[in-house]
Amino acid sequence: MTKIVDSILGFALGDAMGVFCKNRKREDLIANPVVKMEGFGAFGVPSGVWSDDTALVLATIDSLVCTHKIDYDDMMRRFYNWMNKGEYTATGIVFDVEDVTRDSLLKHFTRKADVFNCGDKVSNSNGSLKRILPIALYTFYDGMSDDDLLKVVREVSSLSNMHEYCIMGCFIFVKYVHFLLSGYDKFEAYQKVKDLNYYKFSENARRAYKRFLTTDIYKLDLDYIKSSCYVVDTLEAVIWTFLNTNSFMEGIIGAINLGGDTDTIGALTGALAGLSYGVNKDLLRELKNKDYLVSLANKFDEELRLNILKFDEVIDNKYGIIKGSEDVFFIKTGVLGSIYGHQNKYLKMAKRINYNFGLTVIVAANLSDMNLDDDFDNLASYLGGNDIYFMGISNGAMQGIQKEYNNYNVKQMLLVNLPLMINLHKTKDGIRNYKGKLTFVFGSKDPSFNYLPLIQDFRNVNVVIVPGQDHNFSKGDEFLYLPDKYLFNDYKVMR
Repeated sequence: MTKIVDSILGFALGDAMGVFCKNRKREDLIANPVVKMEGFGAFGVPSGVWSDDTALVLATIDSLVCTHKIDYDDMMRRFYNWMNKGEYTATGIVFDVEDVTRDSLLKHFTRKADVFNCGDKVSNSNGSLKRILPIALYTFYDGMSDDDLLKVVREVSSLSNMHEYCIMGCFIFVKYVHFLLSGYDKFEAYQKVKDLNYYKFSENARRAYKRFLTTDIYKLDLDYIKSSCYVVDTLEAVIWTFLNTNSFMEGIIGAINLGGDTDTIGALTGALAGLSYGVNKDLLRELKNKDYLVSLANKFDEELRLNILKFDEVIDNKYGIIKGSEDVFFIKTGVLGSIYGHQNKYLKMAKRINYNFGLTVIVAANLSDMNLDDDFDNLASYLGGNDIYFMGISNGAMQGIQKEYNNYNVKQMLLVNLPLMINLHKTKDGIRNYKGKLTFVFGSKDPSFNYLPLIQDFRNVNVVIVPGQDHNFSKGDEFLYLPDKYLFNDYKVMR
């Protein structure tokens, strides 16, 4: 199963385990902790039954899969079908409908209020945070800017919760998920969230999250962590638990035994733990309506991979093209590299650069029987006469400097982890004769980094060393932003 699927299943498992002990006091749970799936507790439902939290998440997923977009009216219709018809439940029975959710649905469907004016303006509960996970996953693969992301988060939250604390809590959680999906470990992702600028939120909202954003929340003693349905408490409890546990089961058990709003805190912690560690297969077998849940999670994963994050045109799986202006950003991958790259890194880069700068972006695979001469011949209609900004990775970088140094259309080259010991004389000839701006980027853990003295005498080369990165730039999402820094930092956007 993928991280996307595991995150959704983890959410449902944390929810189902937390249903049993919802609203129980922490001291009682510490004395008699819940460590397995149990039933007939707080709501009198069998073990393995999820609550409104998972039902709302599944309704959101079903909407995204069926409409291929974020359709707020469709989401609300599916929420209403859950509340009134028992859709998206584990057993067909609806229980524990939160007041703000019920009220917003009734405003929309009985009083015909606009979807964005249905949410409660006063309540700062976790009513929208509990259903934001699919939006976090969807927007990561959509590759939108933070401004656009905030707009989406605000609108999704406002379906039930218009309070700014709720919107800010959802935004923080969404960004945290994005950083985890980008490859940061859970502590690095937390620091990245703390480093974000929250100037678009009011001083009151920023003050509410001050402890979370200015201290190391995970270092606080348990007694300082509340587990109520207040959105700030919920977010703190989830991240505190996730950072202080080291496995899927530890995370869920730690979350639900905090007491209070155990189903929501268990669900959100389970989502993060599932994404990071995978889910417990034995526990999954105890979940009611498991096959339906797994099927819908897989459909959502397929929707993200095939319909959300995709090229405008794919030619024989050799070239991926995002269409834009006449200027071209051309990416040549490493040996046997596909047009998508690990975790879609080339496609994400292509979407971002097209969005930010308006260029046409072409990603060329590096198959054993293909080289840049073939690429330029095959793509003549895109490349002929236009300004080209070239980014080559490893063998692709070597082909760029050795083959295209005399191509006057190539205005700038960004060469990442160039293998300096292969045909070094050709590389030196290319560097010597290239007239455009040339930047080499090496990860400090890439083997070629050790051979930099071989080219240190060339004054027309800008050499950048990125600490801690290996040949594949495996750590975090730094790779995605290399062209912004070294190819387009002074590019004038023409839209």
